Amino acid sequence: MAKETGNGTRGVALLIGALDALVSAVAILAILVAGSSLSWWLDAGATTDWFSAFRNAIDIWFALHGVAINFAASTFAGLEIPAFAIAVLPLGAALLIFALGWRSGKRLFGSLELWPAWIGSALAYGGVSALLLSLSATKELSPDPIAAYFVPVIVFTGGVVCGSLFGALPHTAVKLNLAAERIAGREFVEGIGEKVNWVVRSVASPALRAGTAFVFVLQLISAVVFAVLLGYNWLNVIQLYEQLQGGILGGFSATLMQLAFLPNFTYYVSSWLVGPGFAIGTGSSVSPLGTALGPLPTVPVFGAIPAGDFTVGMVVLVVPLLVALGVTVAVKKYAAEARHNFATPLASAIAMGLSIGFVAALEMTILALLTHAAIGPGRMQNIGADPLWIFVWVFLEVGVIAFLASFYAAKPNAASPIPEHLKR
Repeated sequence: MAKETGNGTRGVALLIGALDALVSAVAILAILVAGSSLSWWLDAGATTDWFSAFRNAIDIWFALHGVAINFAASTFAGLEIPAFAIAVLPLGAALLIFALGWRSGKRLFGSLELWPAWIGSALAYGGVSALLLSLSATKELSPDPIAAYFVPVIVFTGGVVCGSLFGALPHTAVKLNLAAERIAGREFVEGIGEKVNWVVRSVASPALRAGTAFVFVLQLISAVVFAVLLGYNWLNVIQLYEQLQGGILGGFSATLMQLAFLPNFTYYVSSWLVGPGFAIGTGSSVSPLGTALGPLPTVPVFGAIPAGDFTVGMVVLVVPLLVALGVTVAVKKYAAEARHNFATPLASAIAMGLSIGFVAALEMTILALLTHAAIGPGRMQNIGADPLWIFVWVFLEVGVIAFLASFYAAKPNAASPIPEHLKR
């Protein structure tokens, strides 16, 4: 008999996790199959094999989770096309799937043990992935056989784990008994702060707050700039829609797919604002200092790409500097420990400036890695921002401004006695 937990057995918790994962995976697939079937009926006139439309829906299901789709070498219009892969993580779709997992994890607040639900979720979602892989793979087109087993599970079950450990508990008059995993996770996070060096501990809170706020605010500004660019270049966008020749349904489908990549596009704009910009194909460059593009794929949103010139570039580069200044000043109330532990304004400014710059640069670099894409053969295997240059530019821009602003935000209020940990 299974061991009893607070609200049931481990077996019940496992089944609950598995059922939530199964419903989520099948619901996403059902929406895609419905759309693909509608396109098969309206565009193809239901004259081709429906199972091909079903396989297309499966391939899109994998692609939405970030699984690479491999294309075999082929011949098109007399041209030899080498084998290539479409490898891109649509952050909008991935965040939605992660949020479904988070929501599932939050519902486990009444369980005294979380790991059975985690295992059930992973097994169910992995089982769906394995089944779909067997149905979709062909000689011409197939999801990556290794990533197909693990990446969808990581995206969804990662949300389940995070939601069950860190999700907000419901408001209730009855005191809830927290799961052992939730308590251990909280103790682990709190224990990290006690073990790190006093310098890191002094600047960790303001640096994480300011660095993360820089990235978040920059993305908000980038979203606004992106909307303005779309409006200003709407004729180019419309022309690319017309080149698709997909009709109303095709245009609607293209719009939905671009919405799945909306956070990716927003990040590309932020890399443009920071300075290094991004590439749409090997050898191309889109930056505020200039734009050099080769042949572009027929993606309507690419019609909003600005030309870029030196004068505009100098104005644009002021944006991240102002954001860095604002977020550093805003964390003054969280820098009390830094003001107390550092003996001089110079020492506290150096520590704060370097730490805020490092956090912001690291987070922007992680986003650069997540949004890097390959969408076609040859030069189209390189889409996105260069992670190394992103790190260098953001660290220099944010670090310098945060250093200067820290003379205000982290300046010691008065000469403090030597801390006890320095006397030993």
